[in-house]
Amino acid sequence: MIHEHGATREERLTGPALSITGPDCVHGWGGKPEDACKAMIFHFDEVDLAVRTIIGATGHRVVRFSAAELPALQELYNRCAKARRAIGTTPLEVKKRAGFFEPLIYSIVAMELALFFLKHTPKTELGAAPNFGESKVTEALAWYEANLVRSPNIADIASFIHLSPTHLRRLFHKIRGMSPQTAFKQVQFNRVKWLMRDPAMTIEQIGESAGFGSASAFSRAFKIEFGMSPKAYRETLRAK
Repeated sequence: MIHEHGATREERLTGPALSITGPDCVHGWGGKPEDACKAMIFHFDEVDLAVRTIIGATGHRVVRFSAAELPALQELYNRCAKARRAIGTTPLEVKKRAGFFEPLIYSIVAMELALFFLKHTPKTELGAAPNFGESKVTEALAWYEANLVRSPNIADIASFIHLSPTHLRRLFHKIRGMSPQTAFKQVQFNRVKWLMRDPAMTIEQIGESAGFGSASAFSRAFKIEFGMSPKAYRETLRAK
């Protein structure tokens, strides 16, 4: 059942289907008493650009696939479940390393699901293939996330992907409509939101793992971003 733009519509699903909804698309599930359904639900902060261009922020799309492909999706779901279970059990010294692995597992699964979705989407509905600028921006963000604990600057990142800082800034404004600093800050706070779920990590350790220079710098930046202190934010998570 999809409600968007002031209207509600229902769609009857029979057989395996992958449903993707944008962040502002309100959706619900229902059925008849005799219906049977198994649902695997994935939530991501961001998905591949090609998928976003097809569904949009408020969009919705369902693609059908064969029962023979179900084990592949189940394996992706199991990988995410394993990553969730690792929270609270992973040694702290591992969590503090660059390339903290659980968020990267989610990124990999998101890409796998995007490829699955695009595979089952008619080619006539696909946009143009990603260009050089898009691939370089993606590469820059991935390298920054893997090296977040080192607090790399734009010169470090540009050097790694073989561009000048000026060229990299131009690409970010063209592809993402924002500065590299703004995009990197989003990566930082995505990491922070993930680490906040682990009660074994202190606020200071979370700030260090997310690449903030000090606890005070982390607290200031966090309050500007979320309008509350890190401690207050964590309390809201516990309340949920």
